Amino acid sequence: MKRYFNYSIGLILLLAAFNVNSQIPRLEKKANTSKLIVDGKPFIILGGELHNSTGSDKEAIGQVCKELKDMGLNTILGYAYWEFIEPVEGTYNFELVDELVQRASENQLKIVLVWFGSWKSTASTYTPAWVKTNPKRFPRHTLTDGKTLEILSPFSEENMKADAKAYEALMRHIKETDKKNTVIMTQVENEPGCFDGYRDMSKSALKAWQSPMPTEMVEYLKANKGKLFPALEKNWGANGYKTKGTWEDILGKSTEAGEYKFYTEELFMAYHYSKYMNYIAELGRKQLDLPAFCNAWKYNKLGFYPHGTCNPHVLDAYRAGGNFIDFYAPNVYTLDYDDLFKGFTMGGNTLFIPESGLIPAGALYSIAEFNSIGFSPFGIDGESVKSPEKATDLKILKEVYSTVSNTMDLLSSFYNTGKMRGVYVNPKKIEHIIELGDYIITAKQIGPPAFSIDFGKSLEYVGKNRISFAELSGEAPAALPTGNSSPVPNSGPPPAAANNKPKIGSAMIIQPEADVFLVIGYGLQLHFEIRKGIDFQHLGFISIDEGAFVNNQFVPKKRWNGDEQKTQLPEGKLTCLKIKLYRN
Repeated sequence: MKRYFNYSIGLILLLAAFNVNSQIPRLEKKANTSKLIVDGKPFIILGGELHNSTGSDKEAIGQVCKELKDMGLNTILGYAYWEFIEPVEGTYNFELVDELVQRASENQLKIVLVWFGSWKSTASTYTPAWVKTNPKRFPRHTLTDGKTLEILSPFSEENMKADAKAYEALMRHIKETDKKNTVIMTQVENEPGCFDGYRDMSKSALKAWQSPMPTEMVEYLKANKGKLFPALEKNWGANGYKTKGTWEDILGKSTEAGEYKFYTEELFMAYHYSKYMNYIAELGRKQLDLPAFCNAWKYNKLGFYPHGTCNPHVLDAYRAGGNFIDFYAPNVYTLDYDDLFKGFTMGGNTLFIPESGLIPAGALYSIAEFNSIGFSPFGIDGESVKSPEKATDLKILKEVYSTVSNTMDLLSSFYNTGKMRGVYVNPKKIEHIIELGDYIITAKQIGPPAFSIDFGKSLEYVGKNRISFAELSGEAPAALPTGNSSPVPNSGPPPAAANNKPKIGSAMIIQPEADVFLVIGYGLQLHFEIRKGIDFQHLGFISIDEGAFVNNQFVPKKRWNGDEQKTQLPEGKLTCLKIKLYRN
């Protein structure tokens, strides 16, 4: 009986382990926050995207996977190229994808598989030769003068079905061969849109433009009235909230006026790009139901971006086109994170950074402040990443990835709780203020170090409400307290930035208890003060411990006290702290 019981327990444990390992990766959405679940646990993508041609070289794939494992990544953004997968119509070759999956798996890396199908950076350069050479069968985007571009028209059913057939075959193959769930998510197409003009002028596109707005789009507008992107809400309202007629009948004439030029035309194109991509994603997900997304070239007011791509001002049209694409992601080649990340989280859109410059602050800030499911610098396998100019950024990124790997469960548990925030400073944003619990926390750019709490004495001379962790200025306050306290020394001018690089810093700040903060960051100073209306006499540090995270637990290594309380989070390395404050 005992032996039978033991066998039963063993079988149950074995089946449980099998079920966890066989779980298909998924997005878990709750209260406008998404978590990526991989192998049954929350997973944050610590990624790097390959250069576009790396995936076409088997030898390079093996070498790159080993290098990226050594860099501390847990995920590669690699490619599936339509031109290689279906070189002859109806005949498939998955050798390159199999090589990528095998080499990634050998190095304990996951894959976000990027489908270079109809569009890559707007163009259709990754389509097979039998598509490129037959524009009559596979129509192109047409300009007002009748000329066509090397861009497949999203209004062609022939284009859409050919792409979808190849993608469906790819997903079926991955389901049959990838038994370890190495592929965790797919990107369906890359930066759709067109730089030249705001609307496709092909015959099919003109017919759609002159026809009534599709029922799906009308119903979406009605269901989301009052919650639409502000410019869309404004245009629809100004036109009387009509629900019948053409796109211009309902949303107004498409003109150069306003912030979003030819806005109705862009919404029209966005909807049809969405319908096209959602059809492809739907067929693929019927084979293997992995999370799917598409990425966007960032909108700018000068108009130099692919019109109709999935930027925030047209995401409502993308959502109306279908829900087999889970979310839309920004390519981040800017330091102005706030507006970009806010835009891409509107309406509950999941934030993921599939492409970025090599700036570790982007990872820290997007995860802590916007609950991002991951971060991925582009060209991670390139020589520029290994250049002396990038050495510090690469070093910090490795430290960020290592720390997030050791805090993944902890960070995930604080998503959307209000107890985790991010701060970020750059050359244009020298100060960032947040509220966390009873505290107002100010992050500032690195400056001259200064004593932080006047040797532990009362802070009456600054209004009884502020302590600072490395004050920005080294100058003494205008009014010093009487007694034995010492003035704050002048530390001289701030050090010049190395190689004139812009000053960038960021930190994750977690509040596990009312007066306790976990800080993971670099390149800034932090100041703590109690919010107005909360009564207290003194505020000070109980302790500042520097350490590291091991299995989601902070392990202290060094106590900062005395003069060390003026120390800043240095620019050249990631620092992990546990700060305990007292108030009485």
